[in-house]
Amino acid sequence: MAADLGRPMAQVAVNWAANRPGIGAVIVGASSPAQLDTNLGALGFDLPPEARQRLDEASDPAVNPPYSMFTPRYQSRIVSPGLSVGDKPAGYAPPLVNRA
Repeated sequence: MAADLGRPMAQVAVNWAANRPGIGAVIVGASSPAQLDTNLGALGFDLPPEARQRLDEASDPAVNPPYSMFTPRYQSRIVSPGLSVGDKPAGYAPPLVNRA
């Protein structure tokens, strides 16, 4: 998928993870300034919806009890009506990167 998008795998992975519901931060590791620049490049593009869906499906593991209690479907049964679980808050904006 990364090749189809013309992006390094690390950028696609970081971009996808940073835009997943319920993830407020992504920790990246880099062993060189060039690798750090590559990772930070993940914040400069949007994954196409079909790519996001393919990654979501590929990473959706079967969740067995008792861990199924942490899934959005289970949580929606116990959370007050009108609230959602796992989505970023309204008005969420990606972080600004200070490269100075």
